[in-house]
Amino acid sequence: MAATRRRQLARGRYLIRPLGLAGSRWEAAAAGLYSLALGAVAGSEVLTPDDALSALGLPPLLAAIWTLSGPLAAFVSLLALGGFALVLAVEPSNRMTIISIGVAALLIAIAVRLYATNLAELLAVPRNHRLTRAKLPTLATADIQCYGLALLTRREIEVARLASQGYMASEIGDCLQISERTVESHLAHVYAKLGLTSRRELIRMSARLAGKQDQESSLIDAPAPAPPIVRPHAQANR
Repeated sequence: MAATRRRQLARGRYLIRPLGLAGSRWEAAAAGLYSLALGAVAGSEVLTPDDALSALGLPPLLAAIWTLSGPLAAFVSLLALGGFALVLAVEPSNRMTIISIGVAALLIAIAVRLYATNLAELLAVPRNHRLTRAKLPTLATADIQCYGLALLTRREIEVARLASQGYMASEIGDCLQISERTVESHLAHVYAKLGLTSRRELIRMSARLAGKQDQESSLIDAPAPAPPIVRPHAQANR
């Protein structure tokens, strides 16, 4: 599971999130780079009137619309529109081709921007909900965890405490001299009794599990009470 999580994080580094540069220190530099690319395409189109190179401006335009915030995305879009008008004015022979490219680019840009903004909002909502649930647990969850600790066996407490400290099932099994399958079975019982759904929630209960295990150990290690002393006069009265 840990290896799978690391692979997912490694792949996530190369994904370009919608509006991923919005508000970052690299946003202005990226906007300048997109604008420079659009200017280069427009200049190349003017210098080569016999070739239709306007379509080369679509990648930087879409990149700006996908990654930048509203104001900078609008600035780059206006710059692209100005370059399109310039090319359209200096190349009357390719006017129909340029107009076709411009209309297609406009429709694609609108669709990409709508998709990027909606996807960015969709990705932000679950994260906020998770933070809210983590900071504000319900009373029902608190009751389940409070009374669930009393239902755990000593072995389940030992397994849960080691798991809450970040140990894997194989490591817990080696420590307690039990099989990995037994460890997973104990963890399943712990999750059910405490109403937990993830290892992260179990880690947050690490301190309470440690206190519960210390309490169990003190009860087991406590010396047996001494038998009552029978006084001689009490035996005589009997």
